Amino acid sequence: MKVAILETDVLRDNLKPTYVGYGRMFQDLFGRVGADWDMPIFSVINGEYPATIDDFDAYLITGSKHDAFADDDWIVRLRDYSKQLFEAGKPLLGICFGHQLLAHTLGGRAERADAGWGLGVMQYEMHEQPDFIVNGENGADTNGTVGLLVSHRDQVTELPPGAKRLLSNGFCPLAAFYIPGQVLCFQGHPEFNKDYERALLEYRQDDVSREQMQRIEASLTDEHEGERIGRWMKQFLEQAAR
Repeated sequence: MKVAILETDVLRDNLKPTYVGYGRMFQDLFGRVGADWDMPIFSVINGEYPATIDDFDAYLITGSKHDAFADDDWIVRLRDYSKQLFEAGKPLLGICFGHQLLAHTLGGRAERADAGWGLGVMQYEMHEQPDFIVNGENGADTNGTVGLLVSHRDQVTELPPGAKRLLSNGFCPLAAFYIPGQVLCFQGHPEFNKDYERALLEYRQDDVSREQMQRIEASLTDEHEGERIGRWMKQFLEQAAR
């Protein structure tokens, strides 16, 4: 399978030597869950795109510090491109910014949320049990909750037509959704690890109270189930690309 990673951000200079970029994080995640795919990275924030839509079987849109509903030229272009991909029947994955951008592009809504910053590890309730929800070779994944690292203050507030809610909690009611056979999106970051999350928290010290930051830091002792979500995404794309 050939999957294009559309990278929508550039890491801060002090983080690049260790973490490289979000595209590399996804390559590593899919490698850990056994997806031996061709996954080149296109820096769409810098105007890089595949030569043609049909060069790839599926597409993944990464996270970003930018707003998916903004009118920056590169964001408008990416929304238009995402709509073309959807109309062409290409399977799509969206994470954080990508989750919000696909919802907004396909007829839903994303916006700055009144809830403020979501940081650390959050627990989510599962609302659906579609057949791509798998647990490795052990068959269906029947655990009804998921823990994921998060870093966001924008949220999807309305799902696009045909979408089904997959995960939610009190802070983020539309934390994951899917459109059967074509789109799968998560607000959380399966590609993150806890060291990278801790590095990001250094930039959020002035955005939350000391008490909030203490709770956020304490949440990092909870399990982050990024590889679990990686297996869901792998199964989803394998099914959608058949």
